[in-house]
Amino acid sequence: MTVPFQWANAELGRVYVAAYQGRRARLCLAINPGTLTRNSTTAQWDAAEIAGQAGEGYARVEWTIPAGAYSNTTADFRSPVQLATFLADADGLGLQWDSVYLVLGTLSGGVTTWDTNIAGYYPEAPTIALSPSQPRSYNVQLITDDIITISG
Repeated sequence: MTVPFQWANAELGRVYVAAYQGRRARLCLAINPGTLTRNSTTAQWDAAEIAGQAGEGYARVEWTIPAGAYSNTTADFRSPVQLATFLADADGLGLQWDSVYLVLGTLSGGVTTWDTNIAGYYPEAPTIALSPSQPRSYNVQLITDDIITISG
């Protein structure tokens, strides 16, 4: 028999802390050659990153994941929203990308070791093209949900 089961709030918090809190995160932009998926490695995604557009203002957005909190409204444990803004240089040609990907990492001794696999990605359709001086922002929030199924 299979029954739906809900985690206790304290367990959701423990899982969130173990998985996310205090870890490093970076949001990056890329041009997907059509072969990258959510299961592609960080190295594969980084090879498609628009790092060549750094002269146009592109820079990864990096941060440390803060403490989260349980939301009674959504019945999950979530981080505060991280606003990641990309800005094309005023004197440049602008920026272009078709994918946004998130990588998590571990900070030790002042050095971040990024995970081998991405945490996830979002395909943009159509391709985003920022004009000079134009910003584009994304809200990033990490969520631990409370749904599990137990079979017996």
